[in-house]
Amino acid sequence: MKHSLRGSFQFRNQRGTVLPLAMIILLILSAVLAGLALLAGQEPVVAGNHLMIAQAQAMAEAGVERALWALSNPDSPDGIAWSAIAPAPYDGSRFITVATDGGATLGGFRVAITGEGDRQRQIVATGLVPGDAGPLGRARQEISATAIRLRFPSPPAGLTVKGDLVVGAGALVDAASYGSCGPVAATWSSGATTLGTGSQVQGNAGTETIVNEPSVDFLEHQSPNLFDDHAFTAMELSALKAVARARGSYFQGSATFDTTRPLPDGLVFVDTVGGRQITADTPVAELATVSIADGAGRGPGGAFRGWIVANGSVSISGSAVIEGLVFAADRFSQTGSARLIGAAMAGHVRSTTPSLIDARPASGAALVGHCEAGQTGGGKLPQRWLVKPGSYREAAG
Repeated sequence: MKHSLRGSFQFRNQRGTVLPLAMIILLILSAVLAGLALLAGQEPVVAGNHLMIAQAQAMAEAGVERALWALSNPDSPDGIAWSAIAPAPYDGSRFITVATDGGATLGGFRVAITGEGDRQRQIVATGLVPGDAGPLGRARQEISATAIRLRFPSPPAGLTVKGDLVVGAGALVDAASYGSCGPVAATWSSGATTLGTGSQVQGNAGTETIVNEPSVDFLEHQSPNLFDDHAFTAMELSALKAVARARGSYFQGSATFDTTRPLPDGLVFVDTVGGRQITADTPVAELATVSIADGAGRGPGGAFRGWIVANGSVSISGSAVIEGLVFAADRFSQTGSARLIGAAMAGHVRSTTPSLIDARPASGAALVGHCEAGQTGGGKLPQRWLVKPGSYREAAG
């Protein structure tokens, strides 16, 4: 018997099934809309928090700048004497308010400066918005940093050598117009100083009409400890290295500067081959070797203005012109018609060959001792405090 399947399925009445489905969809859409409304209501709060955090960050940065200004202006009534511990408000005890020109308070900061001396201090600045009172509704940002000062060594002569020194025949070293740094000799050496025929050296402590006067114009057989008292310390060399790295003027090993590779004005640091500090075990081959020749500077006439610090020897030749400070951990030499205006120091950590001044410029002295030029690197290195590169740290509250 054949049965038809067509009649075995009976479709019942399905009217009303759309209504529950529509209710479910409406419920889902309501939840989504409620969530969007909640998020939209939180947007002003989130934006306000971001604004307060940015303002607190700016307040903390203002605290760091205020600390650097106070350290850089020790003679100001609001400055910090380098020989003293930081007084209020620089001890973190006082909240310093920042307001608009119209008198509306934006927030403020606390700043604490620790340490003593004229070379390195620690700064912690805390920015607070809208103020320092109340436990809630405040944004807090903290910045910590190490402040350093690029200290001029204030050498006792235009050329200061921890070892022997030779001034070539006819060469001139003139420190008669050294400036405001006090009486200095033209040359100073812990070993012997040899003056060639016709050479002239003159400091600013003697009579202008007399040159080559022992113990006045040139000092020899001095205590090596005096050189160490003036020279850069290991900590200062590390700070100088960090600054040079940050500005792209850090080099290692053998470095030659001339018209094809000029020196950038400012601070230049040439490190040992391996980039390590010089110790009693450092071999001679590890020391830096710096050669400065014609057109090495970028200033007018190929002049360089700044400081050259080398963990090794420095040789200046040709018609190179340098205005500033040259600090060589080892030997220093100046030949050709090269001219140096400022000051130079040579530590002779390894070399027993005397440092040498044997340059004869077309006019003037080979080395002109000048305190202000040495201090400021010909105006390229103002004597102020700055944040040591790599020490800047931020912490949100």
